[in-house]
Amino acid sequence: MRSYTVRPRESALENILAYIQENHLDPGDRLPAEREMCEMWQMNRSTLRSALSKLVQAGLLEVRHGSGIFLAPPKYMRMLQGLTSFTTDAMLQNSINDSRLISLEHLECDKRLGKLLDLTLGTPVWNLVRLRHLNGRVLMIDSSYFSAVRFPNIDRFDFETDSLYRVFEKEYGVIPTRGDELIASTGASEEEAKLLEIGTGAPIFRIESKTCDQDGNMLEYTRSIARPDRVVLRSTLKRFPAEEGVEEDGHDRQ
Repeated sequence: MRSYTVRPRESALENILAYIQENHLDPGDRLPAEREMCEMWQMNRSTLRSALSKLVQAGLLEVRHGSGIFLAPPKYMRMLQGLTSFTTDAMLQNSINDSRLISLEHLECDKRLGKLLDLTLGTPVWNLVRLRHLNGRVLMIDSSYFSAVRFPNIDRFDFETDSLYRVFEKEYGVIPTRGDELIASTGASEEEAKLLEIGTGAPIFRIESKTCDQDGNMLEYTRSIARPDRVVLRSTLKRFPAEEGVEEDGHDRQ
């Protein structure tokens, strides 16, 4: 019979997680110093640091240099079936959000944007780029593209405090109603890493979204770059009935 030996790092992980549970730590609570934890569990510092690093990468812990190691705030949950603004999502999750405006500028529609937004080549479009924060932590970069002809003078609004979807609906009478998203996991560029406060090449979510309005017209194309250690992507699964003439195992009924 094969015996199983628990690796030192796995043992350290179990000890840390048990400590959090047994002491009822809440987000923002501080863990003991590394030296104290090493003494508590009779392990060397390199093993402990390896376990702590894994939990930091998973988003459970965060290191505040000069202050210590803390239980991280809950992750932001992005519902893939939802079509709500970041501001609304944060409020529903009882979180404090804010946005920093990176840029809002006019562009001429190129071939790729024209296809995505169903616009002719050269049509002026807005490009709105914002850095999102949740509970004081950098979360993601949102870059939105939409028609400048359809939404003239939209630069009069303050998008550090206002919601783009609110402006669409209340100021222009345009309501986002449906869309689709494509999600990939890649590495951060140097510029993205600097904004997201991570290392160049660190894993990120790349989310591309296309949204239509109440009349079925293409409304907005968005590229989001999100930190996977602070964002959870959630989807609701639905079982569709088998197609007529086909059994659920995929075989034709003859």
